[in-house]
Amino acid sequence: MKADAGSTRWLSDEEMRAWLPLINVAMRLPAKLDTQLRVDAGITHYEFMVLAQLSQAPDRTLGLSALAEAANSSPSRLSHVLRKLGERGWLVRRAEGRSAYAELTDAGFAALDGVARGHVEEVRRLVFDHLTDRDVAAVRVALAKLTPGLADGA
Repeated sequence: MKADAGSTRWLSDEEMRAWLPLINVAMRLPAKLDTQLRVDAGITHYEFMVLAQLSQAPDRTLGLSALAEAANSSPSRLSHVLRKLGERGWLVRRAEGRSAYAELTDAGFAALDGVARGHVEEVRRLVFDHLTDRDVAAVRVALAKLTPGLADGA
């Protein structure tokens, strides 16, 4: 649905001064994190997020649809990554009736633990070392307000 030119609500100068840095971070930060993980561990940021989601789940197990949603992924992309991580012995897939699950193995948990140490240092270096506690709280509040509008179906 396209607004006609007369009804376009253009960004104010203040909004533009917020928007441009936001979109810059949104574009550059994932690439930086992906590079760090590829160099240090041979995995992508997306693969890291899949492993991290499994590590936080009860019994380190999630249904595939819940995992796809948590990792912000399509089922086909998730399936490809699960196959790749499974080949490394980092997870197993299993079916129970009409449901399918992924479970993080002990080897996968150990690999994630090693990778996470370097990753959190990179996150700290790129993001949190530049922010005060007050800045962190403000970012958290602002992002919490944006998140619902980005959900599927919003």
